[in-house]
Amino acid sequence: MRVLLNCTTALCLVAALTLCLPASGPAAALQRKDGKLSTDRAWNPKPYADDLILPMPCKGQMVFRAVAVPGKNLLYDKEFTLGVHTLADPKREKYEHTRDGHISGPFTSRDMPAPWRARLGRQEGNFYYYFIAKYEVSNWQWDAVMNGECPKEPIDKRAVEPVSARSWFEMQDFLQKYMIWLLANAKKSLPVYSGNDKDIAYPRLPTEEEWEYAARGGLNVPEENRNQEDFHPLGDLVKADFGVFSTPDRIVEGPAPIGSRHPNPLKIHDMAGNVKELVQSSFHFYIPAMGDGGKSVFFRPHGSTGGLVVKGGSFRSGEDEILPGKREEVALFNESGPVRTREMGFRPVLGGINTPASGERVRELQAAELSLKGKGERAASNTVALPNLVDGAVKVNPSGELTAELDKIIRAASSPVVKDNLEQYRRLVADYENAVERREDAEILNGLRSLLYHIEGQRNIGARFSYLTMIIRQGAGDPVVKRQGEQSMKDWKSVLNNMTNNYKEGLSNILKKARGRNLGFHFAQLRNEYTSDDLYSKHMLENLACLEKHLKQTQLRGTNSLSGEMVWKDVMPPKTFQTVMDIK
Repeated sequence: MRVLLNCTTALCLVAALTLCLPASGPAAALQRKDGKLSTDRAWNPKPYADDLILPMPCKGQMVFRAVAVPGKNLLYDKEFTLGVHTLADPKREKYEHTRDGHISGPFTSRDMPAPWRARLGRQEGNFYYYFIAKYEVSNWQWDAVMNGECPKEPIDKRAVEPVSARSWFEMQDFLQKYMIWLLANAKKSLPVYSGNDKDIAYPRLPTEEEWEYAARGGLNVPEENRNQEDFHPLGDLVKADFGVFSTPDRIVEGPAPIGSRHPNPLKIHDMAGNVKELVQSSFHFYIPAMGDGGKSVFFRPHGSTGGLVVKGGSFRSGEDEILPGKREEVALFNESGPVRTREMGFRPVLGGINTPASGERVRELQAAELSLKGKGERAASNTVALPNLVDGAVKVNPSGELTAELDKIIRAASSPVVKDNLEQYRRLVADYENAVERREDAEILNGLRSLLYHIEGQRNIGARFSYLTMIIRQGAGDPVVKRQGEQSMKDWKSVLNNMTNNYKEGLSNILKKARGRNLGFHFAQLRNEYTSDDLYSKHMLENLACLEKHLKQTQLRGTNSLSGEMVWKDVMPPKTFQTVMDIK
């Protein structure tokens, strides 16, 4: 189990005092040696090697982060959990109850400009991407696009704060003007679909799913954390290290400069507090509905479409209001006209069209559609009947794919009506097969994750043996200590044997579930989840390497070829392994 460490009382007191001291505040960090603010602080105060950069007017920049989503093909998306698990106010259940969301991206690495591909480096697995701004749009960026002239220098504190008090209509105007400028001045810096220079990436507001998936840390957070916790893992920090918000004893009067707090696991800043961020999704209530033939309950959007959604909370929000799953509704208009508030800003994403007219994406879409319909040759057109209108005999392979066997029957049918009926049935079967495949993929991923914890458990039992050995040694020959210690080691050796047998059974079950399919897609997802520098991620990557090795051996030579001794040697340090082997 992963333990999230909170700061000590002393550290928390230092952090609280730091926030109150002007000399240590965010603005102080933005000053140059001459005391003036550096202009690049208005667009990238915390640069990282894998930042994706677009130019802006006045020699400025807008920096994006790539959000990778695993997918076997263009029509494959990832399910994740939106909303809040622990609602402080049960009345908000209809707003923020946990619910299933689905996410993917329109672009692949080959659609990116060369500098972006170089910055991302080679990533194992098949991923689709969308790109979200690293920071909230700053006042400097707004002025550079909207005012028709470059902001004056030296810049002031306002320039590096997020823009706010702008309506949805003004935000759309900003995005339009920025895109027009990019097309005229930096078209080649934008992602564009491979083989098609007409369908190009463009800035827009993110959907609620895009915003929340990125705020939760995306693939850079293990799925067990992302789907079960209401904030991304904090490590040894606290929420105040990531967000700008108010507490009962400390009211924040305005937003902080962009990038003034720690980034989330995707290295995105300011997604907790500072200013509320408008997304382009319409607001719906979420109400309970029955699924799985009345055997389960899920939450679905209510049919009434309201205003727009704002996410993330603001400097005036409380700690419970800055969670990624929190959401509020904002109207487009009120009695004074378009709605603007000092607490509301935005950050764009780069999106693209789903149905381009030409290029590699068209071929990829066609291949994905065929995959959804099921493998095997498609049936002949039902517009031409066989001349003799005599049905042909078909030999069905009981172990073959359902859609492929149906294709045989469809080709052998002579009547156009029968062909059409069978085609309709084939589509139902193909949809069912595709849904089953996605469910099995999720079950395989969860099974692999469970086996990682099996390995961690065996590793921890090995550490217990080392501890007992130390206790016996420190007993300096005390026969009671020695006898009790040796008995405990024998008892734990029995537990270890049972755990290892259970682990081997799990390997066999995974291979049965996989039915020969390549598990590289699943391992790539897991590798991307454990990228942190902490001990937990280090152990999980080591466990993952062991798991891959054991699965390959089990697949090639069977479960019996993998002895407990072989497993322990892989998962334990050499000294610990030898201690375990010495126990009879």
